[in-house]
Amino acid sequence: MQDQLSNTPGVVVVGCGVAGLTTAITLRQTGHDAHIVARDLPHDCVSVVAGAIWGPTSVKPVERTGPWALKSRHRFGELINVPETGVARMVHVELLRDLGDITGPKADWATHLGPDQVPDGYAGGLQIDGFIIEPPIYLQWLLNEFERLGGTVTLAEVADLEDIRAESIVNCTGLGARELVGDNTMFGIRGQMVLVPNDGIDTGISDETDPQRISYIYPRSNHLYLGGARDTGDHRPDPDPALTERILNDAPNLDPRVAGREPVDVRVGFRPGRPSVRLERETLEDGRTVVHNYGHGGAGYIMSWGCAGEVAELLGSSSQQTLTPSPLPQ
Repeated sequence: MQDQLSNTPGVVVVGCGVAGLTTAITLRQTGHDAHIVARDLPHDCVSVVAGAIWGPTSVKPVERTGPWALKSRHRFGELINVPETGVARMVHVELLRDLGDITGPKADWATHLGPDQVPDGYAGGLQIDGFIIEPPIYLQWLLNEFERLGGTVTLAEVADLEDIRAESIVNCTGLGARELVGDNTMFGIRGQMVLVPNDGIDTGISDETDPQRISYIYPRSNHLYLGGARDTGDHRPDPDPALTERILNDAPNLDPRVAGREPVDVRVGFRPGRPSVRLERETLEDGRTVVHNYGHGGAGYIMSWGCAGEVAELLGSSSQQTLTPSPLPQ
């Protein structure tokens, strides 16, 4: 480890993606002397190429991930009042080919749609009052907020959690947890997105009824993100031209306004897959506490604030005075 950590901070968060940054901010806001150690800065992490919306998630265990998502929804509802966060409200339609796919109680943020309200070939859908997050803008805001609260980021490769000099450790390494803590249940979920110009579309739409052929359109300020893919056996880091063509062909079935738009970029990323999210506390051999917070699949943004809050609860109270979060406009 680097000499910058010789003063032994209270908590070191390993990882600087959306999970690590959100967790580190929450810890500092709740009085912990939290700092980050990471191999990469946020703009070099997989978080920067995420679809990054807020909506319902089926990531397991659902009895925990659902409440985490709702806590994050509340926080994103506050952050839309802060323009520099890159968070905006977005109406998103999730298309369904079978209305039997609608499960659970009706939420106040979701409206059931009938066949006359969706494109041909679909039985209905859910209209979700959600949020869209622009990763490069949002991650930079998170980093700025963390530093405003007194946190620091040290770039270093962590080979063993026990090498970290800190009272407590939080593991937010995503796919890196496979090697760092020997978690062989971790696997990469390949995604591919095609960026095309956006001339005013501000609603999202998706069809995930076929896990092998998902399709979505998510707006950004300057582009539309067209997708996608959710491949667990494909480890290629470069774009697949055939998949790009399929994405461009499928998108007009969701919204005919996108037909014929020329790609400006194609991006590939690997979601940190796991049979279920790992958010738990354990004790290292030397008696120190480590909290694991990884394995969020494609729902890292969706659950980020809720997971961060539980990490803070697992670490308990700090002797430091609680820090004040950034004020939000009224």
